[in-house]
Amino acid sequence: MELNLTPAFFWPTNSTIVRSFKFRLGLAGRRAWYRLLWRLAPGKAIESGVRQLLTPPRHRFPDVELRLMEDASLLPVPMITGRLIGWRWGRARDPVVVLVHGWGGRGTQLRAFIAPLLARGLSVVAYDAPGHGMTGGAESSLPHFLRALEAMLDHLGPVHALIGHSMGGAAAAMIMSRRAAGVERGVLIAPPASLSDSTRRIADSLGWTQALAAAVQRRIEYHFGLAWSEFEAERSGGSQELLVIHDGKDSEVPIADGLRHARAWPRARLLQTTGLGHRRLLADPTVIAATVDFLAGERP
Repeated sequence: MELNLTPAFFWPTNSTIVRSFKFRLGLAGRRAWYRLLWRLAPGKAIESGVRQLLTPPRHRFPDVELRLMEDASLLPVPMITGRLIGWRWGRARDPVVVLVHGWGGRGTQLRAFIAPLLARGLSVVAYDAPGHGMTGGAESSLPHFLRALEAMLDHLGPVHALIGHSMGGAAAAMIMSRRAAGVERGVLIAPPASLSDSTRRIADSLGWTQALAAAVQRRIEYHFGLAWSEFEAERSGGSQELLVIHDGKDSEVPIADGLRHARAWPRARLLQTTGLGHRRLLADPTVIAATVDFLAGERP
């Protein structure tokens, strides 16, 4: 799960203290802010922490991704909370591969996979998750990602495969375990294995006390009616073939998380890379070739 360190603080609008603060604080400033806020106003610290975890960073689309969309068919998909904005490349009658981006990402962030997949006779669908890209919305989370992928698969019907990066990989694994007959294969790229562990890393980076981190977790669990213990790699697992790709020096999601996913699936393989980190995997020719070979039924 990528770290969202974009400030999303909450305070009454008439507070002269907050109006004097610049939201673009460095990490050290944010750690000091949370320590002070937790000491002076614990309730406000909890509200701030909840918003911190549920507000994804937003980025502009680079020109290369905007041009790529021009070659695709627009694919809006209805959801209870609105609609997803997606795109489809290739022929509708060809087996479809769905690209699932990570936290703070966009569907077209996995663009390097599109042309090689089309060359193998597959069609490709990408979309922006709630709170991301052109789908928009102010809030997102792993439950949002799961609902969005469910909605996309309900719209498309059975698909050949899912390719998920980071949080999108965790969501893909969970959905594959629920829809064994609807997804034939999956590729998880740098997938986090535990929502609790991922959030703990964020909390540590922000200098939260254990009490603040626990209070934020309880508030979010109550908000969604879900326990974070439900989001562990060992809770998924299925009969499909799975390829897990993870870099040994990933500083955002440790390779131990990828190993947990691989061990949870009887027919999983693990491809470990070196020196690509968390995001350069998405443009690496070896990773792309291994993914496409695997989805085409060949040994990567």
